[in-house]
Amino acid sequence: MERSLQDREIVSLLLEEVDEDPEDDIVFDSSDEESDEVTEETYETDSIDSEEDLFKIVDDENSSDSEIDVPLSELTSRPSGRTYKGKDGTLWYKLPARSNVRTRSENIVSGTPGVKILARDAKTPLECFNLFVGESMLLDILIHTNVRIRRTRLGLNTSNDYAYAEVGMDELKAVIGLIYLAGLYKSARQNLQDLWCNDGTGIPIFAMTMSLRRFIFIVNHLRFDDVDTRQERLSQDRLAPFRKLFEEFVSRCQQHYTPFENLTLDEELVAFRGRCKFRQYLPNKPGKYGIKIFALVDAKTFYSLNLEIYLGEQPEGPYKVSNKPHDVVDRLVAPVSQSGRNITMDNWFTSYPTYEHLLNHHKLTAVGTMKSNKTCIPEKFKTNSTMYSSQFGFQKDMTLVSYVPKPRKKVFLLSSLHHDVEIDLQSGEKQKPAVITFYNKTKSGVHNVDKLIRSYDVSRNSRRWPLTLFFWLLNSAGINAKIIQMLNFPDIKNNRRNFIKDLGIALIESHLKTRQKNTRLSTDLRKRIADRIGLDEGPPVKKTAPGVRRRCYVCTSKKDRKTQYFCETCKSHVCLDHAIFQCGNCFKGNVPENDED
Repeated sequence: MERSLQDREIVSLLLEEVDEDPEDDIVFDSSDEESDEVTEETYETDSIDSEEDLFKIVDDENSSDSEIDVPLSELTSRPSGRTYKGKDGTLWYKLPARSNVRTRSENIVSGTPGVKILARDAKTPLECFNLFVGESMLLDILIHTNVRIRRTRLGLNTSNDYAYAEVGMDELKAVIGLIYLAGLYKSARQNLQDLWCNDGTGIPIFAMTMSLRRFIFIVNHLRFDDVDTRQERLSQDRLAPFRKLFEEFVSRCQQHYTPFENLTLDEELVAFRGRCKFRQYLPNKPGKYGIKIFALVDAKTFYSLNLEIYLGEQPEGPYKVSNKPHDVVDRLVAPVSQSGRNITMDNWFTSYPTYEHLLNHHKLTAVGTMKSNKTCIPEKFKTNSTMYSSQFGFQKDMTLVSYVPKPRKKVFLLSSLHHDVEIDLQSGEKQKPAVITFYNKTKSGVHNVDKLIRSYDVSRNSRRWPLTLFFWLLNSAGINAKIIQMLNFPDIKNNRRNFIKDLGIALIESHLKTRQKNTRLSTDLRKRIADRIGLDEGPPVKKTAPGVRRRCYVCTSKKDRKTQYFCETCKSHVCLDHAIFQCGNCFKGNVPENDED
């Protein structure tokens, strides 16, 4: 009982983030350049917000999925009664085989749901984040980014070493931290100059961490693969510029978490309007244009367990796979195969052969809506028009349900989890079947992940699709990391907003310590950085003998700035712009340490 209460608290915390700020959806700039390489898909999906919107007649489109007959020998004996027959000859019995049976083998969940052993010690936001974006992934990004920077410097033949300097690991983490903080302040797509503005309207932490010019330079040079071998890999794989990073991220998602008994299989759309061979047009999504990603998500915690990017027709080679719904489902459920869990999906994935394959080969049940043109649906189910009426068809392992929520509107559902005539008593006069109530409860896993992403989206406008996918990866990693922390330490009452804030600060902290020691920065900026990270400001500055003035060793020779002040430690002359003040009492305890050095 105590564990279940904790689980409900975890879900409620996440749902607070899903439900708040409903007007925070991304508004995409329609003026971006559109590519001619667009695949249009207009099929219906079941990402529905209200119960009434669920019950809509699905479009009568031609389906590529073939239906199969079920031999009578495979059906258990039933009481005498009529049978329904589909167009393809599929038989459905009016009554279930047995009403009271013990739990079926495919409904016995294996594996303890929750965080796996490797991730159970992760507590802080940075520790949880490193589970999904590890040092090895950051090192690959660092190496390929610096290769790109060196090529830029070679082409420009510039002497400005600072502006075009290579990136260090701390600086790369600081860039990622600022990207998270921009999403936290709902400023991911805001003009960057507004974030770095020093007239009081900007956000001070951005200017403290790095200059605007440096941030733009690093983000524009982010690369995720070896450019020397990219063309060779592109000949076999459209995802070559992002393949390695994406696969390692998905692998880490599966290493650290075991899902609960119900999962949702659906599609996401990463908004993108630049040039991309596998860009899709989905009119029912907020972004309309973008990169489609199939996702398997825990329906209870909204943890993304398995992901696959839709790449269209791949070139011949090891990455060429079938994009038929049956094959997509078969690949996505691999991490939970033989585990006795249930998959909820919409009408694009649902078909009789798919459900039978999940039962026989993966030991998984499934629930989902069906298109009305499926040949296994009997005509009797389509002609019924009595409002709030239901019809059931049963086989040994399948149940077909037809429900009329409104006049001239019907909804069809197929389930391998439900095997009896059960009506949800809480639905009142609507008399909804229990299978529909279950579907409404578990259908929104991927949809809620989209809502969580839009709450604090870190994506920035870009014409490079690998960079857009990297922003999406950061969004997904942040959500999964928060779920890990909540499951490991339920007593930490820290909402997702504070989690992202702490994560961003933790990522930039190391770089701030290095930047505070940079004598080229102004005294005021270094003082503000020191106050931010809680460091001592340093030794005091003293005057030389009257009349002795020498050039400041920090200022450029062009300024030729003379000063009578010098550093007490190194005895170098320094002007007041590059000096840090400290009273004698505060400095007294530091003098011996400096003498020893």
